[in-house]
Amino acid sequence: MLGRFHTYEGHSLSSAVYPIRVMKLLGVKSVIITNAAGILNPKYPVGTVFVIHDHLALPNLTGFNPTLGPVLEPPFDLRFTPLSKAYTFSLRCAAFRAAHALGLPKDFLAEGTYAWVSGPTYESPAEGRFLRSAGVDVVGMSTVPEVVAAHQAGMDVLVLSLGTNPVIIPDGYRSAREAVEAELAGNPLPPVVEEQVSHEEVLALGEAKSDDMRRLVEKIVDLVGVTGQLTE
Repeated sequence: MLGRFHTYEGHSLSSAVYPIRVMKLLGVKSVIITNAAGILNPKYPVGTVFVIHDHLALPNLTGFNPTLGPVLEPPFDLRFTPLSKAYTFSLRCAAFRAAHALGLPKDFLAEGTYAWVSGPTYESPAEGRFLRSAGVDVVGMSTVPEVVAAHQAGMDVLVLSLGTNPVIIPDGYRSAREAVEAELAGNPLPPVVEEQVSHEEVLALGEAKSDDMRRLVEKIVDLVGVTGQLTE
């Protein structure tokens, strides 16, 4: 499937997870989900592909969860879905085996925790600090609803997040008081160039890495097989 329904575009959560539920009814047992994400963990450079092993979903914690509402018909009828094993270990192993088989650099892949935020605004400095302090490695505006819906339905899940940009988290804030006091004292502070995330840069990096991502996914599928019947 190319693309997805983002909730920030005005789509409901039920629409966002509808393709996953259709796939389940068609007999799909495993899904590989990809996304572009901002990097919060400073130890990883732009261009790193993260094999996600956990998530922090702020919308889920505030009542924005794709499994809210009346209990659905099987196989979507699990009321209380545990998420401790939402990201299938055997598929995560397959990702690293595939990268090795393709001869990709060892640092091409990393393991990490993904934060889902609703978007479409990028994170404020305070939000970035909060997510980083919570142990998040990358942040994005999608994916978790699909993961939750797939796991609820008993599907195996692999998520690959391409780190397209660093989340801008300045060390501190410019002081308006200090700037005015320096100005009044006749010693104005030098201008400061503040970094900002560029959506164009995000798209460009995604395009540059698209071939490597495609090769990786194809190799994972080769290793797993078409049945997708995996055991941990």
